[in-house]
Amino acid sequence: MYEKISLPQISPSLIKDQFFTVLSVELGNTTIKSIIVTTNIKTNQSYQINKVVNLTRDIRPPKESEEVFGYTIWNKELSKEAIEESISQTILDSLKQVQMTVQDIDFVVRSTGVIAISNLSNEMGLIIKALSDACLNIGIKPSQMTAPFSVNNIPEHIRKFSFFNNIQFDGSIVSVTPPKTTGVLSNEMEGELVTAGIKLAAKSSSIDYRNPIISIDMGTTLAGQVIDDTKPYANLLCNYVGLAGGISDILLRGCGILNDNYSTIDIKNNHKTAELNEETLYEITEKMHTFIDIMEVPLDVDNFGLVNVYSQNKNNLDVKIIGSRINNEEKLLNTFNDCVDVSDINAVMLQIDDFYAYYIKRLLDETKRLNLLSENMTLGITGRAGTTGQKPKLIHKYLNGMFKEIIFAEDGLAMGALMMARCMNSLGTPTNPIGGSKKGFCIMQQRILKNKK
Repeated sequence: MYEKISLPQISPSLIKDQFFTVLSVELGNTTIKSIIVTTNIKTNQSYQINKVVNLTRDIRPPKESEEVFGYTIWNKELSKEAIEESISQTILDSLKQVQMTVQDIDFVVRSTGVIAISNLSNEMGLIIKALSDACLNIGIKPSQMTAPFSVNNIPEHIRKFSFFNNIQFDGSIVSVTPPKTTGVLSNEMEGELVTAGIKLAAKSSSIDYRNPIISIDMGTTLAGQVIDDTKPYANLLCNYVGLAGGISDILLRGCGILNDNYSTIDIKNNHKTAELNEETLYEITEKMHTFIDIMEVPLDVDNFGLVNVYSQNKNNLDVKIIGSRINNEEKLLNTFNDCVDVSDINAVMLQIDDFYAYYIKRLLDETKRLNLLSENMTLGITGRAGTTGQKPKLIHKYLNGMFKEIIFAEDGLAMGALMMARCMNSLGTPTNPIGGSKKGFCIMQQRILKNKK
């Protein structure tokens, strides 16, 4: 079975003392998002208050006096000052639309999917600082963005629900131990947040999406994790990296449907089923996949599918890395143009949906080949290249019972931001836990004992 989940809406006027409200701001290769979400800590039910999505391509060009320190994967130049302006305005718009102010927000989490940069420790730090300064510039306090040092630093209205005096934030997000080695991938944080976000979204479904699990984020780039069932903290077994939704952008630009710098987010498709039978769909998809590598990332590469991979940090690493990339863009485009009727947008989008369903199958086949699948794993998918159109139905068909349950969640990264904020403030819900194992009880006591040691 599979379920597609989006959070229910709530008006700010209905938010009571037991609600913990988080603003998630994301700078991606394609979009900038400011999403306001809240959780009723008593019930573990989460809601979306508002979402504003702007386009990264609309960030103003750097001025002559500003330093260009990085680029999106589409070679959009970025300066710290330009990022700050765009992020600040996006946040303010998201608050104004629902008559909220920064004082109504309990916590702010910043994340980025912009990863086409040359140096992880330098440029990535600058992007995160730009996001932080954008928040400070509009009145968000440092205490709204950092883990509390004492229970008195937790928002007063939610303090009584916190377990801070029993256990403080130790880097574990939703019962997954922090990775032993960091700095290997430029999308590590994205993978962590997506895993946590799908876990939170699953509380609005009938699916128990707790360890062991697989998370896959099919945004412009690929992120995600394979997580085992070790207790109380599960282990990360594998990271996913590479190009995902960006492939469809390249295809649609290459056939003339989209202009340069545009993406599938610009297409208003009604998702009608085109007149293509399954056999034809599969034949074209298989031809296209000849020019897509989905494989364990070799040790000697510094980049895979436009995502930086730092080989000098991969020695003795016990976490596998599976990646995706285009191995011949020209042949991929020629095959697509020769085989697909580009005058029929519904046929084009259905073919892309089938392409991505097969992409997910290949990704999970490679995961299985590396002996990373366990029998009772649940699969969670988020991102535009994994959840839109006919993709959920086609993915379910291609996987053919590989997983008993699959959850498709919108805005996994934003949900992960909410979950990270809750973990930082020790805001668990033992009666309806998000962490731990399938059908298992709350692991709070196990965590407390482990941390005392």
